[in-house]
Amino acid sequence: MNRVEEIISELNKLPRGYLSTKIINDREYCYLQYRENGRIVSKYVALNSIEKIRSELGYRTLLENELYALMNNGNHLANISKRAKDLTGFLMMEDRIVASFINGVLDDYDERLVPLYILRTSDIKGYLSLRSIDNTRTNARLLRKVLGINTSQNDIVSLHSYGATITDNYWFRARGSKLKYKDISFNSDFYSDLALSGNVITFPKKPLLTPELTTPGSFEKCWKLINNEWYLYKAGNDKQIFSELFVSKLAKRLDINTVDYGYDNGYIRSLNFASKYNFEPMVSIAGEDDSYENVFDALNKLNKNLLKDYIKLMYLDCLVKNVDRHNENMGLLRDKQSGEIISLAPNFDNNIALLSSNGVLNLDPSKDGFINIFKKFLKNNDEAYKIYKSIKFKEVDEKLIKKVLEDIDIKLDTKNLPKFLINRHKYLINM
Repeated sequence: MNRVEEIISELNKLPRGYLSTKIINDREYCYLQYRENGRIVSKYVALNSIEKIRSELGYRTLLENELYALMNNGNHLANISKRAKDLTGFLMMEDRIVASFINGVLDDYDERLVPLYILRTSDIKGYLSLRSIDNTRTNARLLRKVLGINTSQNDIVSLHSYGATITDNYWFRARGSKLKYKDISFNSDFYSDLALSGNVITFPKKPLLTPELTTPGSFEKCWKLINNEWYLYKAGNDKQIFSELFVSKLAKRLDINTVDYGYDNGYIRSLNFASKYNFEPMVSIAGEDDSYENVFDALNKLNKNLLKDYIKLMYLDCLVKNVDRHNENMGLLRDKQSGEIISLAPNFDNNIALLSSNGVLNLDPSKDGFINIFKKFLKNNDEAYKIYKSIKFKEVDEKLIKKVLEDIDIKLDTKNLPKFLINRHKYLINM
């Protein structure tokens, strides 16, 4: 835990506000007063507790002063210049220029290093918008308010963090700016609790740079910096969290590359899987069309070595009925220096699978429209079918499912889950 986390943890345990003395019927009474939800709250303090509360309030002041000092040594939120708003500047890979733009129009680029989305579309505004926080999230609106951002325009919101994200090393530098990558790199998670749970704590007077402005997705989430490593935390109900955990652990046992999810104090969390690579979402090469045919063709043209892992991912989605797979929650990993494509990104974002929708599991996979779409794709695509047929999938049986369930702390009614998965696995293998 770093010092900022330690201070915030201590502040959460201490009283806040001030001590006030009132005379009632010629007797003196002491109250702790503080503001909550716009109202002044008063709590009576017993005589034998006054000195303890006064000491804790003094300690709180010392901690808050230390926190302010630490916060104001960090990188600050960008003030959007006219050139930045006009999208006149450079797309950077750390401190290398990989593309230049004049009034949003692509002027020049490095074909090896430029993001694949720019290579496909030349659209810097669309690229920055794709990296913006989902403004429909309740806490996203609260975050913008706290940071003093008075627009919901995605590309502008993204630019307040220079278009930088935790999952790659690209960012936008306005023409004339002398900033370096170290000046805009994220080094704090001050707004993580606000983004995740709406919890408003002490913040610096001058807003700090935050990765929360460039974290897309419809669920409340945040990045937490723990022991100098970034973890993504995501909210959800018990069924959604269970599904994410179960699919992650099941996929690992099936030797399908996947993000390792854990459970922490009511949230699911995962270590940044792209810390050593640049993550490029599938929309970068396939656009918004997430049909099997379109994504397969896009990958086929880009790198045939990615096809097998894509087919395995589609098998997993059908197995666990993850109907929320789209071109922003799957993608590619590229080398941070050379731009070389390394692999398909690991499986992630399965909280809409299994029990999460309504808890009803259809035990007859032959009647499942989702599986039948995949079946039709394989029937009409000889190359995809050959790859699918060549894969030796591990057996899904009650013993394996029991082991997965034993690894999950959340307990739900899962009596039909083994049969649901076994039936779907058999049907998928026999297709």
